[in-house]
Amino acid sequence: MPLPEFLNPTPAQVAELRQLFKEKLERDAAKVPAGGFHEHDMRWVFEGDGWLTKFLENNDLNMKESLKQLWETLEWRKSSGINEIREDNIRMEYINDGLMYPRGRDVDGKTVFIFRSKLYVRGTRNLDDLKKCFLYWIERIIREANDDLVTIVFDLTDAGLSNVDMDYTKYIINTFKNYYPCSLNYILIYDLPWILNATFQIIKKLLPAKAVDRLRNISSKNIREYIDDDNMPRSWGGKDDYVFQFVPERRKSMELPLTQNGIQNGILSKKVHFANLSPPESPMLDKPSTTFQAESSEGEMLRIKPQNTITFSRLGNDLVGTVEITNVDTKDVSYKVKTTAPEKFRVRPSTGVLPPSASVNINVMLQQGQQMHTINREKFLVMCIGLTDEISTNPQDLTELWKKISAKSSSVEQHRLKCALPANCDESGLESMFGGAGNVIAGPDQYGVMSGSFGGSSMMGMGADKQMSLLQQTISHLNETTHRLEVQVKRNHRFQWITCVLFVLLALAIVYILKIEIKSHASEYCTTAERNH
Repeated sequence: MPLPEFLNPTPAQVAELRQLFKEKLERDAAKVPAGGFHEHDMRWVFEGDGWLTKFLENNDLNMKESLKQLWETLEWRKSSGINEIREDNIRMEYINDGLMYPRGRDVDGKTVFIFRSKLYVRGTRNLDDLKKCFLYWIERIIREANDDLVTIVFDLTDAGLSNVDMDYTKYIINTFKNYYPCSLNYILIYDLPWILNATFQIIKKLLPAKAVDRLRNISSKNIREYIDDDNMPRSWGGKDDYVFQFVPERRKSMELPLTQNGIQNGILSKKVHFANLSPPESPMLDKPSTTFQAESSEGEMLRIKPQNTITFSRLGNDLVGTVEITNVDTKDVSYKVKTTAPEKFRVRPSTGVLPPSASVNINVMLQQGQQMHTINREKFLVMCIGLTDEISTNPQDLTELWKKISAKSSSVEQHRLKCALPANCDESGLESMFGGAGNVIAGPDQYGVMSGSFGGSSMMGMGADKQMSLLQQTISHLNETTHRLEVQVKRNHRFQWITCVLFVLLALAIVYILKIEIKSHASEYCTTAERNH
């Protein structure tokens, strides 16, 4: 299905919307929030056409509705402090856990924003902090992509009903619908489990036609229609072996937003600087720079203990593995630790500097609630590079250093480690220690859904609270129904075994009775024959 066509506003219509906003600003000055709208947002209104174009497109060129949405968006951004959301005022542990992050491009060259749904467990994290993390990423992507379109991928692999939170879902829907008009290129639902089909249909009814037309339910069979192999994670069948690690944002002067056809409008004043992340520094692109030259080394720089396998052991209520690394070189080295499953493990420290002959113990802790039976599949990579005297060793510079050099560079030494469970502790014992493999204690977030106004004939005429109440009741009913089905299946299974046993006993009884009857008849026949003779 082709994407819906938007009505393209003319420059005169954009100018008319700007003039209407200016008149409203003068007329309703008393209604403007204290201190006025944020300067960054006002510059987007008055010095460029791209942002206003999106409001007009979203409202089918209706001036009244476009002005209303623009005004409400500015009020929301001011009251919510959107322009002040930064790394120092959000829950960075939520960010570092890789619950959601941008990575790569779709086939149209748009940024891909990934939600890893299986990592979220309803009610285990602070909802307000999750919302703020979501807004941080959206605003950062907008700065990086210069307000271009975004493709959202909800990775539902191994997700279940516990990974769906209607309050958070409602928030994501309303945020895109009300405050980020015409910002989505595609909404991709990857590997939807059958148990979530009913929930997916309910959520789909909340979306308007424009959003539904951009919604795609995809799998490994057709994902290449939207994301090519080079930009696709290996877990989806692609070639990208990227392991998420947060890269702090380096903010620079921000350009004005692009229009839908990519043309930039307006000229930004040099007096004021706003936040932006230049494309080469974005974790989405993550292209190694060739300008950095690390100190090369012909001999081994690190000694790793153990050399091949991290064996986890119980430490209190935790399952912990330890790796000791020692600098056996004559110069300082910087090390970095990566894993194939960042959502499963907490690694401390994950990067640092070692002087000659110095050692450090790296603790690898299995996160509570993670599955035990897959731990043997995971791997760790310990990398190191030699440092020159010119290289700074503060954490910020180390992050930049590792971003600029490729892991495949000849100056990078690599040590690969496998994971193993303790030989004297079986899997069931480990699971009981963590409360059971299926009893997930903590988990990240992402799932969510997309933009759009409320729709659907069955929902028309109902208030938002009633809609969400109905959805929550439906989800609760689905949970109860699933539980009843599981109980019924187990009951039927037991009944089948009992039936089989009774059938076998009955068959044996029949055979035994028939055998006695045959012997009795044979004896009577013989007696009768003897008498006749």
